[in-house]
Amino acid sequence: MMTMERRKAVALILGLLMVGFSLWVVFSTPVEASDYTSVNVAYCRTLPFKGPEARIIVPSKGLNTVTVLGMLPNGTPIDLGTYAGRDSIKLDYRRIEKYLRTWEEHLEKTGTDPSLVNPGVVLLGTSHKKDGLYYFVKGVPLNLREVIRGRSFKVSVVDDFRLILSSKGLEQLESVKVNDVTGKTARVESFPPRSFPEECYPGPYGTSVCFDWVLEKVYDTEDNTVIPLAVAFLNGDVNEIDDVYLRERFQSSRVLGVEIGFSAVAAVDRSGTGASYEAQIAGMVYTLKGDHLWLKKSVRFRGEDIRRPTVVGIGIKGDIALAKYRLYGPYGPLKTTMYVVMAQPEIRNGKLVPAWGKEEGTPSRYGRTFRKAMYYIERYWDVGFTVKSKDFIEVNNFDVSQSVSTLPLFSLAAPVLPKLNGPLGTDVYPILLSAGVGITKYRSEYSYVGITVGLEHSYRVVSGTFYKSPVRFEYNGNEYWLSSMYADVTVLPSFNPGCDPRTGVCPENGETPGG
Repeated sequence: MMTMERRKAVALILGLLMVGFSLWVVFSTPVEASDYTSVNVAYCRTLPFKGPEARIIVPSKGLNTVTVLGMLPNGTPIDLGTYAGRDSIKLDYRRIEKYLRTWEEHLEKTGTDPSLVNPGVVLLGTSHKKDGLYYFVKGVPLNLREVIRGRSFKVSVVDDFRLILSSKGLEQLESVKVNDVTGKTARVESFPPRSFPEECYPGPYGTSVCFDWVLEKVYDTEDNTVIPLAVAFLNGDVNEIDDVYLRERFQSSRVLGVEIGFSAVAAVDRSGTGASYEAQIAGMVYTLKGDHLWLKKSVRFRGEDIRRPTVVGIGIKGDIALAKYRLYGPYGPLKTTMYVVMAQPEIRNGKLVPAWGKEEGTPSRYGRTFRKAMYYIERYWDVGFTVKSKDFIEVNNFDVSQSVSTLPLFSLAAPVLPKLNGPLGTDVYPILLSAGVGITKYRSEYSYVGITVGLEHSYRVVSGTFYKSPVRFEYNGNEYWLSSMYADVTVLPSFNPGCDPRTGVCPENGETPGG
């Protein structure tokens, strides 16, 4: 028979177990979660007497590494560390927190509610599996307020990794590397090792057991520059143009889960020869959220002001950067490199900052923003689709993206590379030409960029040829085009079907009979 003391002990143990289970449920249940298709970010309460943690969850039991790349409010890339682990990689929470506090201070100074903005990071990762070494590039928007509150968070990445070194290639790597700086010899007996540090220390001044991406050079950054979103090269019989309208509208919705996102792009050269590149898009790195209208702008260019070939464009102000990474291993630097282009918007008083312009002349590498962007689009990108109509044409970003079967995330291309200086060849230029701009869901009323060209006479014909990226970008296990609102708009030669072919007499009002 159970004594009273024993009953009390059992009750106490059961009570403690119930309390423990309740605490576990409370602190393991996410208070906030965001699914960006390629990554999932979950924020949880931090256990008492324990500091907050930041972890990357990788679906691979091998040795994995991540190099964390951020972008400061002035557009400068910042290295937030390189870390290693098995299926769970622990980051330096304080470095991430400090980075986001910088963003919080900047947003508050510019009159923007920080809770509406998710500045993020890019993860450049490696994953060692049985058949070789794989790599991945992932964008991760971070909830600024949740991190500053001290919430722990974990980022779960989807396994759409790409092979970079086969198992045979790993075996062929030198197992002994002489450090050119110290003259010392470092030996690696086997790979992967039985144990490894949580943070890697790679580069030319030491060796590491990790295969990881190391920042080699930041080629260029541009702060508060024009990021074009829609450009039209008006040519042909431009005297027939009545009006040109360029429109842009961006709105987010918390209820519908619509966020405006900006994506980084990467070009990976596995051979190091520059002859062939793999195109990667990181997915959203920076997002705008909440129930908020970020921008609504419409610009009219009158036909009377267009009397020669002209380029017109509209876009936003923002920051852009170009950086180069190199793959390092236990034996030193490897031939494999990666270029990364990042872009983020300028926000003032809770609004995106619009930019627009009219530049006379044909597209040219020596032109200003819009003529220069159009020159490189025509030179390096492919025709996506062509629309032709009498009287007018009206095309928006969703028409274009659906015509090339891409995601809403990639419905707008922002050709920023022409503004950046870097030793890039013709093979890599088409990949890195544009960053991606889009939304999380197909809702045209929340992200709209349009071009309308109207003619003076309804019987006249105008055509628009829109461009897309020449390569598909790897994303979430599939490949997608980047569509664009960049068009050659041509007013075709005059032919009035209402004119009498025998007498040459046309209707006085210039319209077709019965029109």
